[in-house]
Amino acid sequence: MKSRFNACILGLLFPVLLQGQEIGLLRIDPENMESSTKAAVWGGIEDGGFRPAYEAPFLWKAGAEAQLVRHENRMSWTGSISFEQKTGKNMTSSLLLEPGYYPLDLLEFSKGTKSRQTCRVEGGFQTELGYEWAAGGRASFKAAHAGKQQDVHHSSIGMEVQLEPALTYVMDDDMGFVSSYLVQLRTERLQATAGDPEALFLDQGLRYGTYQALGGDGLFSIREFSHGFDEVFHCPELSTGLGIHWKRGQAGRNDNGYRFPGSTMHLFFGQTVLAERADHEYRVSYRRQRDQLRAVADGGRITALSDRTGRNMNLRYDVRFIDLFLKSVSVILDGNQWTERALLPSTQDNIRWYDETATLLSSLSYGIIDLDVNLQAGYGFWRNTGLADRPEGSLRLTDDWRRKMDYLMAPRMGMGGALTCRIPPVEGLFVQLYVYWLHAFNVSYLPGKNREIVTLKAGYNF
Repeated sequence: MKSRFNACILGLLFPVLLQGQEIGLLRIDPENMESSTKAAVWGGIEDGGFRPAYEAPFLWKAGAEAQLVRHENRMSWTGSISFEQKTGKNMTSSLLLEPGYYPLDLLEFSKGTKSRQTCRVEGGFQTELGYEWAAGGRASFKAAHAGKQQDVHHSSIGMEVQLEPALTYVMDDDMGFVSSYLVQLRTERLQATAGDPEALFLDQGLRYGTYQALGGDGLFSIREFSHGFDEVFHCPELSTGLGIHWKRGQAGRNDNGYRFPGSTMHLFFGQTVLAERADHEYRVSYRRQRDQLRAVADGGRITALSDRTGRNMNLRYDVRFIDLFLKSVSVILDGNQWTERALLPSTQDNIRWYDETATLLSSLSYGIIDLDVNLQAGYGFWRNTGLADRPEGSLRLTDDWRRKMDYLMAPRMGMGGALTCRIPPVEGLFVQLYVYWLHAFNVSYLPGKNREIVTLKAGYNF
């Protein structure tokens, strides 16, 4: 589970390629029929104690990206490539590349410097099939590596491959219906060596678990396959969509490991009201995610270990002004409900908690200067706190669990934005400075209340 603050920050700095259903809309809206190419490099730092346990107190990062969109007579295509290097000091906790994504985690307790490299390549196209139909799709490949040399030596290599064909039925008045089907494979291979048999801990949910010995080769592998469909109807005045994805994963050995089935459902509705001086857009979306964790013993016996269910409701209002230096204002209300259960034979634990976030975004432009402002506030609260301490007869990293929930539920606010300056002597060249400050008003287990993020980016549009 990742912070909504971090998700919004990444969305502003590093936009990703369109999804399959959006690829299907490339040639419907006339405003999207402009070819473009962008290349950029960036570098930045993050510092502060208000952070997830797996993040670094101080880190630096640098990267490069290139994106393009091309439109021809009967075909549109798009692509992107990016690379990022990230290094953090005094890092501990999760060994996985994306902590919180899987319903299990592998943890270590020694602090040290960890580095991570991430590379992503994506491409998509759409071609017209007569007057009413268009076909296309997208493909992406992502690879990541992370390693740490102090005390518990470990190295993780991960890969994600996505294929998503899309079929579009084109109607009059810039309307269309898009059907796409996503197929995704994620793998992760972790190798760790440690002299202490209690140096690694396998979290089986709510930080209950066992100290893990990886054996002589020190290997721990994860594989997940997911698939599902997305349906979208779009026209200039409104859009609506529905998607359902199913996933099946496994970790450890085939005959004595773990299984984690799950599913995700999402739907949305949006409406646009066109006016003389400003356009107004309203959007409502809902998302439900469920993950289960099962242990497979010798002989094929399956034991339930934990499960979790998350629900998200998002309300958004945007107003885009015409012929003003104030280009747009957006208000976003985001609410999440999480229910998690530990189903170990020696322990039954159940928690439910909520978090809510309000965001104000605004975009201004004057001459060669663009300014994007981001103001956020959020907090969380318990409906059922579950068992606070380690129950008799079970293993639990209670302090680490408290730090995790402290970060997710602390009352907090954030403010910052991106200042972009276009360089007149070279058309298309720009420099962007992103600054963000995150402050928690009340923390009990984290080492600090603040987090500062600074990123400098230089790019070229051509």
